[in-house]
Amino acid sequence: MCPHGVRTYRIMTPIGPHSRPGRLAIIDGRRAEARRLKDIKTDLTNLVGGSPSAAQRLLIQRIAFLTLRLELMDRESLAGKPETERDARSYLAWSNALARMLQKLGLDGGDTPKAPTLSELLKEKNPTR
Repeated sequence: MCPHGVRTYRIMTPIGPHSRPGRLAIIDGRRAEARRLKDIKTDLTNLVGGSPSAAQRLLIQRIAFLTLRLELMDRESLAGKPETERDARSYLAWSNALARMLQKLGLDGGDTPKAPTLSELLKEKNPTR
């Protein structure tokens, strides 16, 4: 409160994909972005077994921030904001970095079932061959 008894509010500046890293670090939990970061971290923590090592926690933190930045870029693109060369390069670099980090975390999709080959499908249809 100010000395005259009038409450003043500071307007929170919008967060975008190119916000300074410090700006993203001070997300205080009231914004949708903060809730999304928490959800990503929770999901990844559960995927690695619920109790990640120190290295896994660091990777989860970085993955969450990169995912949020990419989602913010997706939001801007869907809203019709024209994409700049910088946006395109950043999106590509962040997408590739995210894929590499997910692989390091062990979430590279290796546990997805492999599609059967044509010969396997034919053997199932005609087991006599």
